[in-house]
Amino acid sequence: MNRSLIASVIAGLLGGLANVTVTRELLERVGSPFFEPGRETALNPATIGSVADAPHVWLGVFALGFVPLFATTATRLLAPAGGFAALLVGVVHTVLTAPFPEETPMLWGALVEGPFYASNYAKSWYAWLSLLLVAGVAEFALRRGYGLGNERLQHLPTLPLSRSQLRAVVLGSGLLVGLGIGLLSSTGAYYQSDIWTVLTILVPGCIATVIALTALLTRGLVTPMALYTYWTASIVEGTVFPPQPSPERHAHPEVLFCFLSVALSLLALLEWRLRSRVRGWDGGPFAGQTGTAK
Repeated sequence: MNRSLIASVIAGLLGGLANVTVTRELLERVGSPFFEPGRETALNPATIGSVADAPHVWLGVFALGFVPLFATTATRLLAPAGGFAALLVGVVHTVLTAPFPEETPMLWGALVEGPFYASNYAKSWYAWLSLLLVAGVAEFALRRGYGLGNERLQHLPTLPLSRSQLRAVVLGSGLLVGLGIGLLSSTGAYYQSDIWTVLTILVPGCIATVIALTALLTRGLVTPMALYTYWTASIVEGTVFPPQPSPERHAHPEVLFCFLSVALSLLALLEWRLRSRVRGWDGGPFAGQTGTAK
C-alpha cells in the first residue's frame, strides 16, 4: 500500500469521524426526540423513528465525511473536501440558530413540533454526497480543460474523455443525484416511498445532471453547470431545511428538474453560439482540439 493511498484513507477516516462527531453533538444539543433509542413520537414514528436506532444512518453520515476527504487527498481536487467543510459549517449554523423541536405530552405519547434540521441532515447524507461528487467532476473538467492548476491533479484521466468514460461519468452522476433527491420528501421529513414516486424525481433529475455535465465535459460550457449547481443545491437545501413555519404549498422537485432541463439546454446552445461566433471557440481540449481555451 503506497503512501498516497494511506494518506487518503487517513484523511477520509478523519473526515468521517468529524462528521459523525458533529452530527451527534448537534442531535444532543437540540434535544432531538429522534436521537433517543427506542423513542417513538406521534410524528410518523414508523417512518422517521430514532436516529440512534438506525446504524445505517451513521454509516451514511460517516461516508459523507469519508468520501470527500479521501477524494481530495487522492486526486488533489478541492471541491469535494471544500464543499463538505462549507456544508458542515452551514449545517451547524442552521441547526443552532433555528428553534429547537418542542414536544407536547398527549394521551398516546408525545406530539413533536418544530424544525428537525439535525435529524434531517443525518438522514439526507446520500443527497449531499451526490452533489459533492458532481462538484468534483465539474472541478476536474474545469481544471483539465482550462489549465487551472491542471498539473497538480493526479490519478485522473485526461481530456477529452472516451465515449465509454463520458457515459460512465455523466450517467453515474445523474443516477446518484436523481436517486439521492428522489429519496427525499418535499417537506424535509422522510418517507418510505414506492418505486414510482422515486422514479418521478430520479428520471428528470438524472436528465438535468447529464445535460449539465455533458455540456461541460464535451464543449467546456460553464453557464449550464453554474445554473445546475445553484438550482440543485437549492432543491436539496429547501427539502432538508424547510422554512419554519412550513409553507402550505411545497415545491415538486420533478417539476423543477423538468424546467431546469429545458433551461440548461437553451443556455448551453446560447453559450455555444456566442463563444463560437465571437471568440471562435471550438471546444478546445474538451473536444480534443489543440487550440487554447477561450
